[in-house]
Amino acid sequence: MEELISVIVPVYNVEIFFDKCMTSIVNQTYKNLEIILVDDGSTDKSGKKCDEWKEKDERIKVIHKENGGASSARNVGLEDVTGNWISFIDSDDYIEKTFLENLYNSAKENNADIAAGGFKRITLYKEKIKYSEENFISDKKDMMRRFLLNDGLSFAMCDKIYKKKLFDTIRFPEGKMNEDIGTLYRVFDNADKLVHINKSEYYYIQRNGSVEHSGFSIKNLAGVEFTEAIVKLMEKKYPDLVELAENLYIYALNNCTILCYRGGLKKEHKELKEKLKKYIPKILKNSKIKLGRKIKSILIVYFGGSIIFKR
Repeated sequence: MEELISVIVPVYNVEIFFDKCMTSIVNQTYKNLEIILVDDGSTDKSGKKCDEWKEKDERIKVIHKENGGASSARNVGLEDVTGNWISFIDSDDYIEKTFLENLYNSAKENNADIAAGGFKRITLYKEKIKYSEENFISDKKDMMRRFLLNDGLSFAMCDKIYKKKLFDTIRFPEGKMNEDIGTLYRVFDNADKLVHINKSEYYYIQRNGSVEHSGFSIKNLAGVEFTEAIVKLMEKKYPDLVELAENLYIYALNNCTILCYRGGLKKEHKELKEKLKKYIPKILKNSKIKLGRKIKSILIVYFGGSIIFKR
């Protein structure tokens, strides 16, 4: 018998998108599903729609909770999982009917802990395939390398399926942005093998007003926190990848320092600039950091308030 896949769907104020998302999930060619809808304190009709869908399909569970953000909703869903595999689907996105079957079959055929595919970014004007359409298999170190290089593997949780055991010791960071980046590298570190298939069957809807595109705030500074933690993990377990991790960290640090200046976050800007200043010797020695990024770091540190900080 096919193994049970638990599909966790955080739901918050998506009533005009929700039915399309749910239709794409319940109509999957892979039928042995547990669909966990976590209504994260919606103030529109999304919570009611969750209950309506539960009445239509016995595979659906509904959890209503106070608003805590997508990470909080995913974590609540993880506590209720009974499947052998886990998939995360955002409630304003949708998937092809073969999405889960193709990923599951690939994972089983290759004895992999994770199966991944690309996704298609849908905007008002165009559809764009993101990330690799090639087939490949990665061991733990290659997963990390591809992750750090943004090479064929996205930073997103939703275009993959995972063995449940990978989340035994992992939960999503709550109250922060960039939570996928802050989670995915830890999941990769728990896994032994990943298979990537050349099918982009996840449709990511980029819309105005979504959390990801609602502007810069202090919550975005988690990007610096997460990439700094990635550097520390590489130093401990993957020393050959430290320079790649530092490149990702400096990218986040440069951008957040500039955005704090633009946003008038003086305290945070000063703290990040000091972090960057201490890192300048490593930046100059790092062969993986391009010259343009090195120059940008130096300009931020030694010419604060100059043209680089202006819009």
